Amino acid sequence: MKKITILCPAFNEEAGIQAFLSILDSTLAPLAENYLFHIAILNDGSTDKTASAVSNYEASNFTITLCNFTRNFGKEAAIYAGLERYQSDAYIVMDTDLQHPPSLIPQMLDYWAQGFKVVESVKSARGKESWIYKLFSTAFYRGLSLLSSLELENHSDYKLLDNEVAEHIKKLPEKQRFFRGLVEWLGFPSVKIPFVVPEREGDSSSWSTLGLFKYSIHNIVSFTSAPLHLVTLIGFLMLIISIIIGSVSLYQWVIGVAVTGFTTVILLLLFIGSILMISLGLIGLYLAKIYDEIKSRPTYLVQDEINYPMKKKNQEEDR
Repeated sequence: MKKITILCPAFNEEAGIQAFLSILDSTLAPLAENYLFHIAILNDGSTDKTASAVSNYEASNFTITLCNFTRNFGKEAAIYAGLERYQSDAYIVMDTDLQHPPSLIPQMLDYWAQGFKVVESVKSARGKESWIYKLFSTAFYRGLSLLSSLELENHSDYKLLDNEVAEHIKKLPEKQRFFRGLVEWLGFPSVKIPFVVPEREGDSSSWSTLGLFKYSIHNIVSFTSAPLHLVTLIGFLMLIISIIIGSVSLYQWVIGVAVTGFTTVILLLLFIGSILMISLGLIGLYLAKIYDEIKSRPTYLVQDEINYPMKKKNQEEDR
């Protein structure tokens, strides 16, 4: 029997995690005769009772490991921790808020059995999102596609990875990771399953607009150096503009026309100063990433790890 480990990063999911486990339990019931399922709840520094909700659930079709981090290290760190800590024939990465429908798992396993190393769930409809979230999302994915040639629009972290793919991801040395980008970059044979994003179970998302913006910048800087090359391009454009303006000013001086335009000079200085500050900021972002990498601090720290066996299937019959 093949072992399937389902990696579930969780941060303050007390309200809906038992409902998630219950639906997952019933979804996996018909598959449990052919696969051994292990659910790894990667509790990423939750401040609510997520851990208690997991420990109080009795599973019928899978074992559960509750891995509690010492603090919030982020979703990328949680995914990497699951791949690193648990050996399996295949991994499924999914959220616990039911926006990644468990009903897709049988289809994922069918594709995996056909030989696909990566099975990706792609959003055919994004569900209810604020306009600013949609704006940031569209700008991020199109910008990333333009800068890195990776087509990730409407992709999600809801994926099945063969163990071979997981091993390659674990061997990548960088600390600053972008899971979706790395899977796409590896280039293994993949197949896509479209799905409509349902309503989120429990409270609203813990992601703030500022948090999403910072996450987007982190992923772009971590995955492409193209913005640094844009700085060079902007420098050449400014040089061309300066040559044109200088030539016009010199011509006016030669023909005896008084050079005017004090306001224009001020605006040009402000414009050039802004470009320089933005350029320095971009360089600073990359230097900060290099600084984080060379420190070589661990990606995550585990406080404790608790294993929960599945409930005996003949328990009711014994009674």
